[in-house]
Amino acid sequence: MQKGEYIHNLLKEILRLNPKGITVSQVDKSTYLGRSTIWHHLEILASRAECLKIQRGDIDIYHSNKVLESLKDFNINGIDFYYNFDLVENTFGKFLRLQMKQEGRTGSIVNDCGILINLKFFGDVLSSLNQIKENI
Repeated sequence: MQKGEYIHNLLKEILRLNPKGITVSQVDKSTYLGRSTIWHHLEILASRAECLKIQRGDIDIYHSNKVLESLKDFNINGIDFYYNFDLVENTFGKFLRLQMKQEGRTGSIVNDCGILINLKFFGDVLSSLNQIKENI
């Protein structure tokens, strides 16, 4: 396991154990990783939709996303990219998570980026996507 993957797994476990969310300072006080390392890796997790980042003033709070259901029947396997769908839940409700993945340097599939769509607004997002499709 590479160092980055180890840190991501450690931070995801810390997130899971803190359902009300965590800040970089809180993780810094309980680990020996260092603030910049913690911030860097939490930002990567948030950009991949593996956690949810909420800004409260000048403080960023990171929340765990619990996978309720992997929607594998809807995954899209393209030539260069793969799109995975999951139903996830966090403090703020249920979300559809869409992640774009591709083959990494070692040949394994790695998560590049992702988005979370709150299920309360799923119909609105779908309507907007359909309108965009009609105008392209």
